[in-house]
Amino acid sequence: MLVQVVREQGGALMAFQVDRSPFDPESGFEYYICFKPQVEVEGDEVTSRISIEVAVSVSETGDVADLSFMLPKMCRNDYALSFLKRDPTATCVENRVFISLPGLSGDAVFNAPATLELDHAGRIVAVEINGCIPKTSTFKPAHA
Repeated sequence: MLVQVVREQGGALMAFQVDRSPFDPESGFEYYICFKPQVEVEGDEVTSRISIEVAVSVSETGDVADLSFMLPKMCRNDYALSFLKRDPTATCVENRVFISLPGLSGDAVFNAPATLELDHAGRIVAVEINGCIPKTSTFKPAHA
């Protein structure tokens, strides 16, 4: 079950919405961030998925405050970014996307596996972030 988080910016809804799964002790939270406006979303629009790594900053309550990811080569064009460019909280600098949600500050930053979802026209529709719990280190100190 997803918890829907809708943010307002200056009285107007932002162009994307964030859904968060309930907390799982094994994998943490999972997030689904949809960049396509809700009035344009249809169930069968995703036609391709690309695995990426996302740097995500979360608040102490588990809300996404910021995220960043490198654009895959096939998405490095204005058309692929058309939904992202509608929102003033999203920027693209040298093939890296930065999104900052107003009113939130991150308390922890994690790298997490994610999936970019593209529609049939090649536009980025959403990003799914899979589990935000840092892996424990396998480092074992030597004993003297």
